[in-house]
Amino acid sequence: MNSQLQFLIELQRFDLRIFEILDHKKKLPELIHMAKAPVLEVSKQLEILQQAGETLTKQRRDGEQELSLQEEHIQKIRGRLNDLKTNKEYQAHLFEIELARKKKDALEESVLEVLEQVEKNQTEQQELHVRMGEVEQAFAKAKEQLESERLALEQELSTLERQHGELTVQVDHGLLARYTKLKSLRKGFAIAKVADGACSGCRLQLPPQLVAEVKRADELLNCSYCHRILYWEPMPDTLIDAQAQAPESENIQELR
Repeated sequence: MNSQLQFLIELQRFDLRIFEILDHKKKLPELIHMAKAPVLEVSKQLEILQQAGETLTKQRRDGEQELSLQEEHIQKIRGRLNDLKTNKEYQAHLFEIELARKKKDALEESVLEVLEQVEKNQTEQQELHVRMGEVEQAFAKAKEQLESERLALEQELSTLERQHGELTVQVDHGLLARYTKLKSLRKGFAIAKVADGACSGCRLQLPPQLVAEVKRADELLNCSYCHRILYWEPMPDTLIDAQAQAPESENIQELR
């Protein structure tokens, strides 16, 4: 194979890997944000529960205060019993006490309901605090893994860029310009292998004469359709031997 073509093949391998690394690094902040999503969700739920808890606590205090005032009111009403002079006043007083007692019972029931809601809210907050610890731990682990991945990618990128620079100087300037232009036009794929008579870049069948010329490798040729630089990868000797022996084996089986 033409040495310049070999340089281009290796250069494209570097370029594609460098592009892959840069693309992945660009996605890392989003991956971290996605990993943090459960933490943000639980935090939001916890904030809602805490706000509801504060409201319930205020309702409980207000209810207990109103209940205390109602009890004082009942005591005052009962304290006026000695001041009553007629049976009509006595009956009216008993009715007033009964109404006050019913109101007190309703207040007590309301306070109990609020207390139950307060206890439920506190239980849910405790459960969410436990859940928060779990998701924070999972996020910390995921973030650590992503950070390790970032460092590894940066190290690999540094090595690739150095190797890429060393290889670039070995490529003919005109050929390098040709390669660079095709790379920008073909999303990084400037060269393509010929396989089964077709360009592996655009998948279109090539003229037999062009395929034969690519195999000879006297010069660097382009695909008739996508214009990528074409190359032929010779079949390994072991595979050639296996294919050469295959018909003979089939003939032997037929004779048997």
